[in-house]
Amino acid sequence: MSSATSDVVPRIRVDRIAHVHYQHPSLPNAHKFLLDFGLQVAKETDTQIYYRGFGSQPFIYVAEQSPTSKREFVGAAWVVVSPEDLENAAKLPGASEILSLDHAPGGGRGVILKDPNGFGVMFVYGQELREVESWPLAEIETNTALVKVRKGQFRRYQPGPSRVHKLGHFGLVVKEEDFQKTADWYTKTMTLALSDAVFDPKTKDDRMNFFHVDRGLEWTDHHTFFLACAKPGEPAHIHHSSFEVDDMDTQLLGHDWLEKKGWTNCWGIGRHKLGSQIFDYWFDCSGNILEHYSDGDLVNSETPTSREAAAPDTIHIWGPNVPLAFLTGKVEDVGRAPNPLTGQPASGLEGVKA
Repeated sequence: MSSATSDVVPRIRVDRIAHVHYQHPSLPNAHKFLLDFGLQVAKETDTQIYYRGFGSQPFIYVAEQSPTSKREFVGAAWVVVSPEDLENAAKLPGASEILSLDHAPGGGRGVILKDPNGFGVMFVYGQELREVESWPLAEIETNTALVKVRKGQFRRYQPGPSRVHKLGHFGLVVKEEDFQKTADWYTKTMTLALSDAVFDPKTKDDRMNFFHVDRGLEWTDHHTFFLACAKPGEPAHIHHSSFEVDDMDTQLLGHDWLEKKGWTNCWGIGRHKLGSQIFDYWFDCSGNILEHYSDGDLVNSETPTSREAAAPDTIHIWGPNVPLAFLTGKVEDVGRAPNPLTGQPASGLEGVKA
């Protein structure tokens, strides 16, 4: 473990997000949901299952049997640009030595540390990437009212899960007093840059930040990490992890599939304002929120950063009204509408039916 301070360690250059890691009270039940969600098994052990998408990353989600009866978010991993970045990561305060990842799909090496809220942060390098899987339907262009490019080509979909491409982003909810400290830690530790911010119109303080991987002029996803303020007394926790799918067609197919399998929708389908992606949020068997998204924005270093006051239309442009379950992250709040002033149930714990 290094005794160096982050002030003397260069920012770790990250290329993309690699995977998220969750612990579940019931690994078999989590497996059922994740397959219906559209993830594919990359490797399975007695206590862990590694899942992949159809993209190049060897795995994007780790499900582990929880040692307790509680669900836990272990943390997230980031792919670094070079071996030097991995070496620098090992010099950060509290960081592990460089570890072998031969036990995981794709192999490589990694360094593990904790963020200010105790969540795991891993930096990885040297993974063997997969060949991206093609799909003929994904290559067919869409006809619009005035531009007809799909001629003699037919869209003939089959029912089933959405085809998950990659892990797009994840987000944390942290105590208000830890919000700026956490934002500073992530942006000073690795090459993340602010895309958009949402602020409290009364205090003018930021309440939510969206960060992208800073690749200079190279285009990258609008956000790979987001941070939000918790309500008073609420502990730091994962809000959701989000996975990219091909398009709205496959997103709707996945929505129908999850619904038919009896899983619980949290919010969607709709389109966000910041990031512009079409969203669809679901609760897994443990109570975690996972999102399917498609058609998200791309940004680079020349894209202006915006700050917007928190308002009902800040979160989404179309789709169902924001449900209480999305704000609280609690499956028991599904079907309840929030008080528009507090974000809590409209009357005690009863709420108002949405």
